[in-house]
Amino acid sequence: MRTLQFSVEALRLFFQEHIIGTMEQLKDALGTSVDMTIYRKLRQLSYLTSYSHHGKYYTLDELTDFDSFGLWRFDVARFSKYGTLLKTARMLIERSDRGYSVSELRVHLGVDVKEALLQLYRDHRVYREEIAGRYVYFCFEPKRRRQQHLRRLEEQPPLSTVEGRHVLAHEVSAAIILFYSVLDEQQRRLFAGLEALRFGHGGDSMISRLFNIDNRTVARGRSELLQRDIKIDRIRKKGGGRLNIKKNTSGH
Repeated sequence: MRTLQFSVEALRLFFQEHIIGTMEQLKDALGTSVDMTIYRKLRQLSYLTSYSHHGKYYTLDELTDFDSFGLWRFDVARFSKYGTLLKTARMLIERSDRGYSVSELRVHLGVDVKEALLQLYRDHRVYREEIAGRYVYFCFEPKRRRQQHLRRLEEQPPLSTVEGRHVLAHEVSAAIILFYSVLDEQQRRLFAGLEALRFGHGGDSMISRLFNIDNRTVARGRSELLQRDIKIDRIRKKGGGRLNIKKNTSGH
Protein backbone atom coordinates (compact mmCIF):
# COMPACT_ATOMS: atom_id res chain seq x y z
CA MET A 1 0.00 0.00 0.00
CA ARG A 2 1.36 3.36 -1.00
CA THR A 3 2.20 5.75 1.89
CA LEU A 4 0.27 8.97 1.84
CA GLN A 5 2.34 12.08 1.16
CA PHE A 6 1.44 15.29 2.96
CA SER A 7 2.58 18.64 1.69
CA VAL A 8 4.05 21.09 4.18
CA GLU A 9 2.71 23.86 1.93
CA ALA A 10 -0.83 23.00 3.04
CA LEU A 11 0.10 24.01 6.59
CA ARG A 12 1.90 27.13 5.41
CA LEU A 13 -1.20 28.24 3.49
CA PHE A 14 -3.39 27.57 6.54
CA PHE A 15 -1.22 29.76 8.77
CA GLN A 16 -0.99 32.53 6.19
CA GLU A 17 -4.78 32.68 6.19
CA HIS A 18 -5.54 32.04 9.90
CA ILE A 19 -2.25 33.00 11.62
CA ILE A 20 -2.88 30.59 14.52
CA GLY A 21 -4.47 27.15 14.79
CA THR A 22 -5.13 24.22 17.10
CA MET A 23 -3.94 20.69 16.50
CA GLU A 24 -7.37 19.63 15.27
CA GLN A 25 -7.50 22.52 12.80
CA LEU A 26 -4.03 21.67 11.50
CA LYS A 27 -4.93 18.01 11.03
CA ASP A 28 -8.02 19.03 9.08
CA ALA A 29 -5.94 21.34 6.91
CA LEU A 30 -3.38 18.63 6.17
CA GLY A 31 -5.89 15.80 5.86
CA THR A 32 -4.44 13.55 8.56
CA SER A 33 -5.51 12.22 11.95
CA VAL A 34 -1.98 11.66 13.26
CA ASP A 35 -0.42 14.22 15.61
CA MET A 36 3.16 13.20 14.77
CA THR A 37 2.59 13.95 11.12
CA ILE A 38 1.66 17.52 12.06
CA TYR A 39 4.71 17.88 14.31
CA ARG A 40 7.05 16.68 11.57
CA LYS A 41 5.67 19.25 9.14
CA LEU A 42 5.69 22.02 11.76
CA ARG A 43 9.39 21.45 12.41
CA GLN A 44 10.06 22.13 8.76
CA LEU A 45 8.32 25.48 9.12
CA SER A 46 9.83 26.69 12.46
CA TYR A 47 6.75 26.89 14.66
CA LEU A 48 5.81 28.25 18.09
CA THR A 49 3.41 26.95 20.72
CA SER A 50 1.35 29.34 22.82
CA TYR A 51 2.26 29.79 26.49
CA SER A 52 -1.43 30.40 27.14
CA HIS A 53 -4.20 27.77 26.96
CA HIS A 54 -1.74 25.00 27.96
CA GLY A 55 0.04 25.21 24.61
CA LYS A 56 -3.15 24.67 22.63
CA TYR A 57 -2.35 27.09 19.79
CA TYR A 58 0.37 27.02 17.14
CA THR A 59 1.78 29.60 14.78
CA LEU A 60 4.80 30.17 12.59
CA ASP A 61 7.76 32.18 13.81
CA GLU A 62 7.74 34.20 10.60
CA LEU A 63 4.22 35.48 11.34
CA THR A 64 4.87 36.83 14.84
CA ASP A 65 5.42 40.43 15.86
CA PHE A 66 6.98 40.33 19.32
CA ASP A 67 7.06 43.42 21.52
CA SER A 68 10.11 44.62 23.46
CA PHE A 69 9.42 41.97 26.12
CA GLY A 70 9.40 39.17 23.57
CA LEU A 71 5.63 38.72 23.80
CA TRP A 72 2.94 38.59 21.12
CA ARG A 73 -0.79 38.16 21.25
CA PHE A 74 -3.11 37.15 18.43
CA ASP A 75 -6.82 36.76 19.09
CA VAL A 76 -7.08 34.73 22.32
CA ALA A 77 -3.63 33.13 22.10
CA ARG A 78 -0.41 34.45 23.64
CA PHE A 79 3.08 33.58 22.44
CA SER A 80 6.60 34.24 23.67
CA LYS A 81 9.91 34.08 21.87
CA TYR A 82 11.21 32.28 24.97
CA GLY A 83 8.73 29.42 24.58
CA THR A 84 6.88 28.02 27.58
CA LEU A 85 5.28 29.93 30.43
CA LEU A 86 8.03 28.80 32.82
CA LYS A 87 10.83 30.01 30.55
CA THR A 88 8.99 33.26 29.82
CA ALA A 89 8.27 34.05 33.46
CA ARG A 90 11.87 33.38 34.44
CA MET A 91 13.26 35.50 31.61
CA LEU A 92 11.00 38.45 32.41
CA ILE A 93 11.95 38.29 36.08
CA GLU A 94 15.65 38.22 35.23
CA ARG A 95 15.28 41.18 32.86
CA SER A 96 13.13 43.22 35.21
CA ASP A 97 14.55 46.23 37.06
CA ARG A 98 12.50 45.59 40.20
CA GLY A 99 11.25 42.01 40.09
CA TYR A 100 7.60 41.01 39.81
CA SER A 101 4.82 40.20 42.22
CA VAL A 102 2.33 37.51 41.21
CA SER A 103 -0.33 40.08 40.30
CA GLU A 104 2.11 42.25 38.31
CA LEU A 105 3.33 39.34 36.22
CA ARG A 106 -0.21 38.02 35.72
CA VAL A 107 -1.29 41.36 34.27
CA HIS A 108 1.81 41.51 32.08
CA LEU A 109 1.47 37.98 30.69
CA GLY A 110 -2.32 37.81 30.67
CA VAL A 111 -2.43 34.36 32.29
CA ASP A 112 -2.34 32.88 35.77
CA VAL A 113 1.30 32.58 36.86
CA LYS A 114 1.03 31.50 40.51
CA GLU A 115 1.87 27.83 39.95
CA ALA A 116 4.62 28.64 37.45
CA LEU A 117 6.30 31.03 39.89
CA LEU A 118 6.01 28.55 42.72
CA GLN A 119 7.69 25.87 40.59
CA LEU A 120 10.49 28.25 39.58
CA TYR A 121 11.02 29.15 43.24
CA ARG A 122 11.12 25.52 44.36
CA ASP A 123 13.58 24.70 41.59
CA HIS A 124 15.85 27.59 42.74
CA ARG A 125 15.53 29.34 39.41
CA VAL A 126 14.11 32.55 40.91
CA TYR A 127 14.34 34.12 44.37
CA ARG A 128 11.30 35.11 46.43
CA GLU A 129 10.91 37.64 49.24
CA GLU A 130 7.90 39.02 51.08
CA ILE A 131 7.74 42.81 50.80
CA ALA A 132 4.89 44.91 52.17
CA GLY A 133 2.71 41.85 52.68
CA ARG A 134 3.16 40.18 49.27
CA TYR A 135 5.73 37.95 47.61
CA VAL A 136 8.03 39.52 45.05
CA TYR A 137 10.12 37.35 42.73
CA PHE A 138 13.67 38.35 41.80
CA CYS A 139 16.55 37.02 39.73
CA PHE A 140 18.30 34.13 41.50
CA GLU A 141 21.78 35.52 40.77
CA PRO A 142 22.76 37.47 43.96
CA LYS A 143 24.26 40.60 42.39
CA ARG A 144 21.35 41.14 40.01
CA ARG A 145 18.89 40.31 42.79
CA ARG A 146 20.34 43.02 45.07
CA GLN A 147 19.97 45.60 42.30
CA GLN A 148 16.34 44.61 41.72
CA HIS A 149 15.59 44.56 45.44
CA LEU A 150 16.99 48.06 45.96
CA ARG A 151 14.95 49.42 43.04
CA ARG A 152 11.82 47.78 44.45
CA LEU A 153 12.41 49.39 47.86
CA GLU A 154 13.05 52.79 46.28
CA GLU A 155 9.66 52.61 44.59
CA GLN A 156 7.79 51.64 47.77
CA PRO A 157 5.45 54.40 49.08
CA PRO A 158 7.05 56.75 51.63
CA LEU A 159 6.80 55.45 55.19
CA SER A 160 7.27 58.67 57.12
CA THR A 161 8.31 62.30 56.94
CA VAL A 162 11.36 63.77 58.66
CA GLU A 163 12.07 67.52 58.60
CA GLY A 164 9.65 68.03 55.74
CA ARG A 165 11.06 65.33 53.45
CA HIS A 166 9.85 61.84 52.71
CA VAL A 167 11.91 58.96 54.06
CA LEU A 168 11.83 56.00 51.68
CA ALA A 169 11.64 52.37 52.72
CA HIS A 170 15.34 51.57 52.22
CA GLU A 171 16.39 54.62 54.26
CA VAL A 172 14.09 53.61 57.08
CA SER A 173 15.47 50.06 56.97
CA ALA A 174 19.04 51.35 57.22
CA ALA A 175 18.15 53.56 60.18
CA ILE A 176 16.36 50.70 61.96
CA ILE A 177 19.32 48.36 61.49
CA LEU A 178 21.73 51.01 62.82
CA PHE A 179 19.59 51.59 65.91
CA TYR A 180 19.24 47.84 66.45
CA SER A 181 23.01 47.40 66.42
CA VAL A 182 23.55 49.61 69.51
CA LEU A 183 21.07 47.73 71.72
CA ASP A 184 21.88 44.95 74.14
CA GLU A 185 20.58 41.39 73.73
CA GLN A 186 17.23 41.84 75.51
CA GLN A 187 16.61 45.22 73.94
CA ARG A 188 17.27 43.79 70.50
CA ARG A 189 14.80 40.97 71.10
CA LEU A 190 12.12 43.35 72.33
CA PHE A 191 12.71 45.82 69.53
CA ALA A 192 12.52 43.03 66.96
CA GLY A 193 9.24 41.89 68.53
CA LEU A 194 7.88 45.43 68.46
CA GLU A 195 8.70 45.89 64.78
CA ALA A 196 7.12 42.51 63.98
CA LEU A 197 3.94 43.65 65.72
CA ARG A 198 3.90 46.82 63.66
CA PHE A 199 4.15 44.89 60.41
CA GLY A 200 1.39 42.46 61.36
CA HIS A 201 0.96 39.28 59.31
CA GLY A 202 4.32 37.96 58.18
CA GLY A 203 6.13 40.41 60.45
CA ASP A 204 8.23 37.77 62.22
CA SER A 205 9.75 36.53 58.96
CA MET A 206 10.30 40.03 57.61
CA ILE A 207 12.09 41.23 60.75
CA SER A 208 14.17 38.07 61.07
CA ARG A 209 15.47 38.68 57.54
CA LEU A 210 16.04 42.38 58.19
CA PHE A 211 18.09 41.79 61.34
CA ASN A 212 19.46 38.40 60.29
CA ILE A 213 18.15 36.68 63.43
CA ASP A 214 16.12 33.56 64.12
CA ASN A 215 12.34 33.70 63.76
CA ARG A 216 12.04 32.31 67.26
CA THR A 217 13.92 35.27 68.71
CA VAL A 218 11.48 37.67 67.07
CA ALA A 219 8.51 35.61 68.26
CA ARG A 220 9.88 35.56 71.80
CA GLY A 221 10.31 39.33 71.88
CA ARG A 222 6.81 39.82 70.51
CA SER A 223 5.38 37.43 73.10
CA GLU A 224 7.19 39.19 75.95
CA LEU A 225 5.74 42.52 74.86
CA LEU A 226 2.22 41.16 74.54
CA GLN A 227 2.44 39.41 77.90
CA ARG A 228 4.21 42.43 79.46
CA ASP A 229 6.81 40.01 80.77
CA ILE A 230 9.70 42.48 80.79
CA LYS A 231 12.43 42.87 83.41
CA ILE A 232 13.03 46.60 83.48
CA ASP A 233 16.08 46.28 85.73
CA ARG A 234 17.89 44.61 82.83
CA ILE A 235 17.18 47.60 80.62
CA ARG A 236 17.40 50.63 82.89
CA LYS A 237 20.07 51.55 85.40
CA LYS A 238 19.47 50.69 89.03
CA GLY A 239 17.05 53.12 90.61
CA GLY A 240 15.85 54.39 87.25
CA GLY A 241 12.26 53.22 87.61
CA ARG A 242 9.97 50.33 88.49
CA LEU A 243 11.66 46.94 88.47
CA ASN A 244 9.17 45.13 86.28
CA ILE A 245 5.95 45.33 84.35
CA LYS A 246 3.37 42.65 85.00
CA LYS A 247 0.34 41.98 82.89
CA ASN A 248 -2.78 43.16 84.74
CA THR A 249 -5.02 40.17 85.09
CA SER A 250 -7.24 41.48 87.90
CA GLY A 251 -9.58 43.30 85.57
CA HIS A 252 -8.96 46.69 87.29
